[in-house]
Amino acid sequence: SNFRRVEALHCMGRACQLHVNPQAAQMYFSNALQVIERCGEHEKRAMAHIYSLVLGSLARCYENQQMFMESESLYLTLLSLLKEEPQENRCDIAATLNNLATNYCNSGRVEKAIEMFEQVMEMQTADSAYNPLDVSATMMNMGWCLMESCQYERALSLLEKSVAIRKKCLPHEHVEVANSLRILSACCERVGEIKRATQLAEEALSIASSCLPRNHANIAVYISQLASCKHKTGNLGEAIQLTQQCISIYKLNLPASRKGLCESLSSLGVYYQEKGMLQEAIRTLQECLVAQRSFLSPDHPSIGYS
Repeated sequence: SNFRRVEALHCMGRACQLHVNPQAAQMYFSNALQVIERCGEHEKRAMAHIYSLVLGSLARCYENQQMFMESESLYLTLLSLLKEEPQENRCDIAATLNNLATNYCNSGRVEKAIEMFEQVMEMQTADSAYNPLDVSATMMNMGWCLMESCQYERALSLLEKSVAIRKKCLPHEHVEVANSLRILSACCERVGEIKRATQLAEEALSIASSCLPRNHANIAVYISQLASCKHKTGNLGEAIQLTQQCISIYKLNLPASRKGLCESLSSLGVYYQEKGMLQEAIRTLQECLVAQRSFLSPDHPSIGYS
């Protein structure tokens, strides 16, 4: 049946995600959506649950590839589907609004994102049915968005609350605790609280290292935050060493980690330049440019601005 076919394609897509193969995952999710779209309205309604899973999975695939208009369209379709049963699906509606707001933030529509996060916060705080960890996720996402709009005082307040909820609800050595600490570290760094930022980055890396495989791509994200803090304290030697470690990890996780690789190469080029190692800086920035051109369109604004 179409239902079984869609279910199998979605399962294959999830398996590809777990094995860090985003291109294959997107293909399976797209194929599943095509099967659903060929069904009649009655059959679509009967597959509402798996339909919503496919829409959400494919939207996140597009968002991870910075295809923000495509992901926005899918999130809006998912919202329309969920709102057919608003009371039953209220938690899923809040989660989808959260994802859509994050999509707006990542695509530069920060004010629109903040308005939507505030809407989600209002929904979650007015209803005890919401999981505290979902509230924490909204606080963290909104805090990040406020950072991007330079509203650091509000961002710090929300991020600190998010960390407190996760530390209360989760084991200490949990990757979500580590992630909250890393983002709080980034916010502290931006407001000049470098000592606190460094301590938080070290704590986040320690927790993440106990939860994830040694060469997992996300480990590099935590190392990168610590490197940035070391750079702010003037410790270029440590910043360079840590960033080199990031690059090695990202190279082991290609092609999924191309964006992180480019960011680390760009940072390393800057660190080399500040240390007076100009030949190394030029070589590293050239490598960054080659890496960017391998997956960005020629007219992308990032090309040539490492």
